[in-house]
Amino acid sequence: MRKENVLVAVLVAIIIGGIYTYNAKQTTPVMPPDHPRVDTGPGGFDGVATAHAETLDSAGIQWNEYTTGMARAKQEKKDLFVYFYAPWCSYCNMLKRTTFTDKRIQSYLNENFISISVNTDEKQALSKKYGIRGLPTMWFLEPDSKKISSLPGYVEPDQLLKILEYIHTKSYTTMEFKDFVKNRS
Repeated sequence: MRKENVLVAVLVAIIIGGIYTYNAKQTTPVMPPDHPRVDTGPGGFDGVATAHAETLDSAGIQWNEYTTGMARAKQEKKDLFVYFYAPWCSYCNMLKRTTFTDKRIQSYLNENFISISVNTDEKQALSKKYGIRGLPTMWFLEPDSKKISSLPGYVEPDQLLKILEYIHTKSYTTMEFKDFVKNRS
């Protein structure tokens, strides 16, 4: 019986090690070679140009730090798009590689929203404030920071664009999302 317990323990350790190795390889962001990169320092967006200094990255989304973005939203009277992520999150990295590199998404966010990126490993109090339980999670807020809705998980560019339009046009105040999509077709 002891040999069986030792064998089970060894197998469990091998499986856990394999899962850890697999996940470590999956979370390395893969960006196109021509994607701009900057050293944003602590709180940056994994070495990807983020515009935390409030300069528009012409090849991407204009990301803001939380406090700066909240102030800009009030001043510019724009809704907020708050993206909660972690560097180790494979779906967050997939969202950055696919959805956030879509030119339509970049343009729509930059024109109609103030976008904020929040690294949940570094900003745990904000994660708690917004009830973040899984990553990625996106929150939509009114300019006065009143919560509109949240969107957990990975979302394809076409779907996110519809959601952004639904929020920006304030259609959520008069109809369900499914009706909005049906009316747009």
